[in-house]
Amino acid sequence: MLKLFLFYLAFFVFAFLWPSIRVWRQTGSNPLVLPKSDDVAGFVGFMFKFLIVLLGLYLLVGALEILNPIGAIALPHFADELGWKLLISSFVWVIIAQFQMGKSWRVGIDTDVKTELVAKGLFLFSRNPIFLGMLVQLIGLFLIQPDAVTATICVAAFLLISVQMRQEEEHLLKMHGSDYAQYMQVVRRWI
Repeated sequence: MLKLFLFYLAFFVFAFLWPSIRVWRQTGSNPLVLPKSDDVAGFVGFMFKFLIVLLGLYLLVGALEILNPIGAIALPHFADELGWKLLISSFVWVIIAQFQMGKSWRVGIDTDVKTELVAKGLFLFSRNPIFLGMLVQLIGLFLIQPDAVTATICVAAFLLISVQMRQEEEHLLKMHGSDYAQYMQVVRRWI
């Protein structure tokens, strides 16, 4: 489905590439800080990159009709429409959250640059609105193209995001101390 691949590409450009360039220009620091180490953080970083490429290629070969969905799963007829609503709302949600993060936005954990604690806007409802939006996007994708590959990617992404969030929480506790601890008491991890 060409529309789905084009949406995925637009999401990547506007929710990943554009904010990265914006933060780099504003701060002079590269916001892409996924490590290449042989520890948990390095594994999570590698797997995030792997899943992004895998999903992009899978959607591309589907859009070019080179490959049919693998392990199709039957869903009710309204799932496709609900999936598109989730994709569009998650796209808007993620863009707003990234804008609200401003110069603090990073992909990974930046141990070299102290960033501001963001606790306003969507961060009043979720400590991780960008991860929440990414997960909603993947659920929407699954509803539009329900098959074994999209289901597996949803589950794998949930597990990776869950590990990454906990690592980021440890980092933010070290960086912001009691301010972040208090924020954790008030705002839930997901929503």
